[in-house]
Amino acid sequence: MMFDKIKTLLTEIEKTSIENKTKNEDRLKTVLSTINKIEEEILGLEKRTGNLLEEINKKGKNKPVETNEPDKTNEPDKEKETAESAGFITKIQSSRVNITTLIDKGWNLIVSGKYKEAIKALNKAKKMDPKNVKVYNLLGWAYIHLEQYDKSSLLFQEVLSIDPQNEMAHANLGYINHKKGLYGEAIEKLSSIERKAKNKQAVLYALFYLGLVYYEREMYEDSVEFLNKAITVGPNLYEAYYYLGKAYQKQGLKNLCHQIWERLINTNKYNIWAKKAQEELNG
Repeated sequence: MMFDKIKTLLTEIEKTSIENKTKNEDRLKTVLSTINKIEEEILGLEKRTGNLLEEINKKGKNKPVETNEPDKTNEPDKEKETAESAGFITKIQSSRVNITTLIDKGWNLIVSGKYKEAIKALNKAKKMDPKNVKVYNLLGWAYIHLEQYDKSSLLFQEVLSIDPQNEMAHANLGYINHKKGLYGEAIEKLSSIERKAKNKQAVLYALFYLGLVYYEREMYEDSVEFLNKAITVGPNLYEAYYYLGKAYQKQGLKNLCHQIWERLINTNKYNIWAKKAQEELNG
C-alpha cells in the first residue's frame, strides 16, 4: 500500500547521515507533494460522500429496500483501505496542528517571561517532532533567559546537527560565547551573521545580541547603534527598546531613555519589557 511505502522510505532516510538526507531532498519533496495531493483527494471524496448521504436521507427514506443488490464481496477491503488512508491523513493533520499549537504556546510563554512553562510545552513538541529545528531554537532561547547556557548550547548544537547552515542557531551560539566570557569570538561570529546571513530573523538577533554584548561591556555608544539597527529590522522586538533605554540611561541621556521607554509602553503596556520600563520610570 502507498502509505506503507511512504513510511518505509521516511524511516530509511531518518536513519541516514545528514549528507544522505540532503541527497534525498528531492524525494522528500515528492513525498510531501504526494501526501498533500492525497489529502486533497480525500477531502474531495469526503465531501462527495457527505452529499450522497444527504441526498439519500432526503429522498430515500420512504423507498423500499432493494433485494437484488450487486455483489459487494470486495467492498469491505475497499472500505478498510479508505479508512486507513483517511486515518493516516488525519494523524498527519492532527500532528501538524498539535506541534504548531505547542510551538505558538512556547513562543508566547517566552515573550511573557514564563520560561519554565515554555520549556514544558516545547519539550512536548520535541517528543512529537524530534527533528523540528524551530522547537530546539525556542528551547535554547528559554534556557538562555534562565541563564542555563550549557543546556541552551547543547540545543543549538542539536539544531546544527540537523541543519548545519541554520543561521539562527549560529547567532544564538555567538551570544552564548559572550555569556561564557569569549567576547572576541562572540563579536566575530555575530558580526559575520549580521553582514552575511540571508535569514532576516538571524540578522535581527545578531544585531540585538551585539547591542547586548556592547551594553554589558559598557560600550554604550556601540550598544545604542546596534540596538537601533535591531529595532529598524524588527520593530516588535520589545526587549531591544528596553535595553536601548538602558544604554541611553547609562550615557546620562535621560530624555532619550524616557522617550524610548514611553514608546515601548504605549505600544504594548502589558508586555514584560514594557512593565520593566514602567518600573524604571516609576523609580
